[in-house]
Amino acid sequence: MILSHKHRFIFFKTRKTAGTSIEIALSKFCGNQDIITRITKKDEQLRSQLGFKGPQNYLVKASKYGFLDILKIIRDGRLRINNHDPASLLTKYIDKEIFDEYHKFTVVRNPWDMAVSMYYWQINGPSNQFSSNMSFKDFINHCPRELLDNSLIYVIDGESVIDTYIRFENLIGDWIDLANVIGIEGVELPKAKSGTRKNKSHYSLIYDDEDVEFIRKICSWEIENFGYEFEDNRF
Repeated sequence: MILSHKHRFIFFKTRKTAGTSIEIALSKFCGNQDIITRITKKDEQLRSQLGFKGPQNYLVKASKYGFLDILKIIRDGRLRINNHDPASLLTKYIDKEIFDEYHKFTVVRNPWDMAVSMYYWQINGPSNQFSSNMSFKDFINHCPRELLDNSLIYVIDGESVIDTYIRFENLIGDWIDLANVIGIEGVELPKAKSGTRKNKSHYSLIYDDEDVEFIRKICSWEIENFGYEFEDNRF
């Protein structure tokens, strides 16, 4: 997540949508007072090699703490703004005027495609949360919903807070357009978090009909609002 006072924007980072690449690119334009959340050690090394700013100002101000937050501090330490935090949480940690007035954007992706990408990231990536032998069906039925439904990040009470959407399917073109809107140079997106999906076949080939309908139900908000369809290459 990036919050830039310098350019008056908030980037909400969705999952498996090139979010880390965008996050790194945006860091180039951040000022000293802007919020930059932490990413993985490997990706921080890439950001450092490019000469961009690293994590900063992500600790929540003490003035924003509620009673339950104080209890969390006792258990977990100082509250932090993290890179996949939902908009509903950020509204508690920053001033309402900033949230309302800054240009808010995110990336959306076909949920059926995104679920496959998330599956390979989870079983082959660094988290070790799921077994490398887990089937796709078992994964989507047992993983937390937030790993599949990106709308949970940018929708509050059924309404999106986003001003501009970047479509993953048109990433480069939409990124260039977005850069013009927020007043930055269209810097090339670095490649981050790649290499965990060894099987490059079409996403539909891993699905059965039951799985298709499961994702349709879980990700109904994005499917209905962006017109995504299951592109079936199984036959």
